[in-house]
Amino acid sequence: MPLYDFTCRECAEPFEKLVRKEADIAALTCPKCASQKIERQLSLPAKPVNAPEPAMSTCGKGPPCGASWCQRQG
Repeated sequence: MPLYDFTCRECAEPFEKLVRKEADIAALTCPKCASQKIERQLSLPAKPVNAPEPAMSTCGKGPPCGASWCQRQG
């Protein structure tokens, strides 16, 4: 079951809901004002809890990524 982010168009309240199927979205209401004028937001997938940290990164910590455009020096 995916967890979706929503925003109410009436009161601008952001909230999350577990949605079993796409048709269930039509029945959702805002938890703050009970309006049905809600809008689904784009959200990033969650990082798995036990995922190892990558050894390299493109722009952050760690050794240079090796990309031709990378400005970091090793």
